[in-house]
Amino acid sequence: MSMGKVELDRDLLRVPLAGASTRVDLFINPAVFFDKIDGADPDENDVLGRVRTTQELAQIGADHFETAVIVGDAAYTVKPGFLASPVGPNGTETALDAATWGRLLATLDGLHRAAGG
Repeated sequence: MSMGKVELDRDLLRVPLAGASTRVDLFINPAVFFDKIDGADPDENDVLGRVRTTQELAQIGADHFETAVIVGDAAYTVKPGFLASPVGPNGTETALDAATWGRLLATLDGLHRAAGG
């Protein structure tokens, strides 16, 4: 799938940077944001306000369906989305310097605005 500038290759998002001749590759991983706990139960799992990937949900024995996650006896409302991690040419996670992060954010903001967001 391609949007002209950005390319999606399976779980890798390739983003050319605004004002630069380079690109950033982002590994895209399905994830959820824990928005609220349903009912009056305390958050014994300490997940409210946190993001967890589908792999992490499996590790804690959670059941996930659309906007709901059950962990043990607790039910949560979640916001599904993705977690993007920068990766280097060899596919391993890498750190970006502040300037590269700034260009990446500017590029993503420009794409969002161009899409009508």
